[in-house]
Formats: sequence, structure tokens, C-alpha cells
Amino acid sequence: MKKLIVLSVVLFMSMAAFADDYTLYIVANTSQQATGHKLADIQKLTFENGKVVVNFKNGQKESTAISDVSRMYFSSLSATAEDVNGDGSVDTQDVLKIYDFMQNSSSPQGASEDVNGDGSVDTQDVLKIYDYIQNH
Repeated sequence: MKKLIVLSVVLFMSMAAFADDYTLYIVANTSQQATGHKLADIQKLTFENGKVVVNFKNGQKESTAISDVSRMYFSSLSATAEDVNGDGSVDTQDVLKIYDFMQNSSSPQGASEDVNGDGSVDTQDVLKIYDYIQNH
């Protein structure tokens, strides 16, 4: 019995560690852009007074009217490949956003388009997304 309890605790703790890799995305009707928040940064998520309220561990709050939410989901995509445009899927739209960035921007520092994290936005980022699409 003792072994079963210890095994259960270990399994529960490992599941909690994996949860930190997930991101909560909320997509608003007005912009259709997803706002992402790492689960590790969220203290609690509530629905109150017609709003989705995200309470962060640092004490800040963010709320969105439920009527403005077109979609809300959890994803671990960022741990394996970048969902560059934040729509919840890794697809050719992400590639197009990278191409647009390469044409119109000069500073890749901190850019979500730098999928492979090498400090530059280039065809290597496109290839990483294509590789992800073909293998998933």
C-alpha cells in the first residue's frame, strides 16, 4: 500500500511539472489574435460577472468579456514548434507570418518568428515549421 501511495504522489508531481509547459490561449472576436499566458504564471482562472478573469501569480489580473471570446484553449505547441501567429495550430499561416517579418522588419530580437532561437529570422525558421507540419 505504501508503494502505491508513493507511486501516486510521484505520478501526480510529474503531471504538474508537465502542466507548466502549457499555455492558455484566449482568442477575442474583435482581433482574432490569440493572447497566450504560460500556465506557470497563472494563479487561477475564473468566470465572473460575464468575464473570463485570469489572475496571475504576480498579483495582476486580466479580464475579457465572455461575449468577446471566440475561442479558448490550452496548448503545448510552443514546447515543440512555434505557433507564430497564435491561432492554435502550426501551419502554413505561420510560414507566411515569418516571410512577412523577413520582408518588413529588421530586428528579430525577441520575435516569435525566430522559431529556432538562433537570433535571426530566416529560412531555417521556415524549415523548422515545415518539418513540424510533416511529422505531426
